[in-house]
Amino acid sequence: MISDRQLIESYRSGRQEALEHLINRYRDSLFRFCYHLSLEKQEAEDLFQEVWVRVLRKLEKYDPERPFKAWLFQVTLNIHKDRYRKWKKLRERLTLAWTDESSRFKETRDAAPLTEDFLMKKEEVLNLEQCLRTLPKRYLAPLILFYYEEFSYESIGEVLDVPLGTVKSRLNQGKKLLKAAMGERGNE
Repeated sequence: MISDRQLIESYRSGRQEALEHLINRYRDSLFRFCYHLSLEKQEAEDLFQEVWVRVLRKLEKYDPERPFKAWLFQVTLNIHKDRYRKWKKLRERLTLAWTDESSRFKETRDAAPLTEDFLMKKEEVLNLEQCLRTLPKRYLAPLILFYYEEFSYESIGEVLDVPLGTVKSRLNQGKKLLKAAMGERGNE
């Protein structure tokens, strides 16, 4: 298998297909990360595209000694943070806020058989996603990277640009907050 470093060098040398291979290599995991950050399919698609545009612009600044995946996810997280700050400022300025934010985050899924097991799983996933939305962002990103993307503590530290102890602390605190949120939703 061709390494990320080789693909990047090949792309820098003018071979467009190298970029296509790189995008395909990270398509699923990056989109999943975008979705977990934005919690809406269309926003995730927009974020995914914006990430690759930014990566292409910044590829000359990429340090090949650093794992590409960690750099790619850090770019994604930085764009998401920028978008979130802009959205938050805009929302604060608007006098008419949405009354039901939960409808904004519902994922449109392909039609699937409506079995009892399917409906229970869907309810569990929606419950988990709603609980994740209640977490402060500093705990959300490490949880997503660790549990959904299976990043190591060290890789999470690189993406978030924080020390290893901070990663462990945020994961621990995030799990506690998520467990408490899940417990509260279960009592509703």
